[in-house]
Amino acid sequence: MFLKNVSYILSSPSKKYWLDNSRKEICIVGRSNVGKSTFINKICNHNSLAKVSGTPGYTKYLNFFDVNKNFYLVDTPGYGYAKLSASRDESFVKMMQEYIYEREKLICIILLVDAKVGITNDDILLLNMAHDAKRNVQIIASKSDKLNQSLKYKFLKSAKEILNENEFSNMILYSSLDKNSIEKVVDRILFIYNS
Repeated sequence: MFLKNVSYILSSPSKKYWLDNSRKEICIVGRSNVGKSTFINKICNHNSLAKVSGTPGYTKYLNFFDVNKNFYLVDTPGYGYAKLSASRDESFVKMMQEYIYEREKLICIILLVDAKVGITNDDILLLNMAHDAKRNVQIIASKSDKLNQSLKYKFLKSAKEILNENEFSNMILYSSLDKNSIEKVVDRILFIYNS
């Protein structure tokens, strides 16, 4: 199962360019190089819907995608990449604060974390912002196929200490190579939309 009839609508550098508030929105956040674009392409069964780049930080704006004329999926720029300029970092924070605090129809933030790297300080800052804005958060731990049993235990132990009970119990271990985990993510997104 995949998200159906997904199409790119527009890129927005600020709230002046946001789409109208007619539909629910689910946004995807994560650090640079966590695989957000690949993740979007996988759950939508599309090879080039979101542009995949070898250069971290390629996405600069909020990218809005229409999902089956029902809701919007919003891709956000990656964060935490050392080579990004301070001014770019500042504009990213402003854009994300505006969106997370002010967007009326935002029903869930999907935080993509790298299971191999673990939940970073930058992830925690984003998570704290979401909590402060009283947003629903869904954690997706990507690249889980790269974990052996020992690394998986270490990651889960650390995640349990960082996340609240609901976020930890609902966390999905995801791999772009595992069809079952892709279906699990799609099911969860559709459940969130329909709730």
